[in-house]
Amino acid sequence: MPDPVYFLSDVHLGADTLEKEQYKRDRLLAFLRHLQGQTPLLYIVGDLFDFWFEYQSAILKQHFGVLRALSELVERGTRVVYIAGNHDFWLGDFLREQIGVETVYGPLTVEHQGRRLFVCHGDGMIGRDWRYRFMKRILHNRTSIWLFQLVHPDMGVALGRLVSRLSRRHGGPLRWDPKQAYRTLALDMLEKQRYDAIVLGHVHSPDLYRQDEKTYLNLGDWVCHFTFGRLSDGRLELRRFTETLAEEVVSSVGEQVVTPSGKE
Repeated sequence: MPDPVYFLSDVHLGADTLEKEQYKRDRLLAFLRHLQGQTPLLYIVGDLFDFWFEYQSAILKQHFGVLRALSELVERGTRVVYIAGNHDFWLGDFLREQIGVETVYGPLTVEHQGRRLFVCHGDGMIGRDWRYRFMKRILHNRTSIWLFQLVHPDMGVALGRLVSRLSRRHGGPLRWDPKQAYRTLALDMLEKQRYDAIVLGHVHSPDLYRQDEKTYLNLGDWVCHFTFGRLSDGRLELRRFTETLAEEVVSSVGEQVVTPSGKE
């Protein structure tokens, strides 16, 4: 049996109160230690941090423990691939050269265990998400990045957190259901394109759905659900990392998971 492949998204480190952040960080560190020696490959499918921007000579000290844990995971032989999310303003040289994490902008098409997977954070995939598309044009262009580098890191971090908070505000009740919209999009992709599975994040709502031997998996988040994906022997599972620091199957392939929709 091949070694399992893991998928994780939407931890949003730094988004909450100090107490909640400590709890989330401790649970994540335990999960990363748990993976040592278990898997040759971990995909971080966007938004590990609520705000990430690499300055030439400064990093956020509050993330040092997580960065060290990722470095140790890589040193123990696990390949870590980070697919940028909408809160990852700039994944630069530090993660690649100092931590050993591979960074990717945009979706990936990969093959594991005889399955062809489309893996993407999911931001901007829905056409009606016009607000995100507008913000991306402003925040991710080279001029904005160059100007942001000129700002003192303390001020830049404060500004980045403000932008992150604003990006989670919808300005009122949504007139559409993100969870259902992404599931519909994924099932359409599975029908029309040569994928065996679609793996997304972004909507913070765990979802596992199978149709005609093909699978859609939304990874949920580590803000409320502490869920992740696991591919083992060609089968995708949605799992939760429990308070007892163990893996718990939320649902196996072929079952539909129903949970309340979360925030982006």
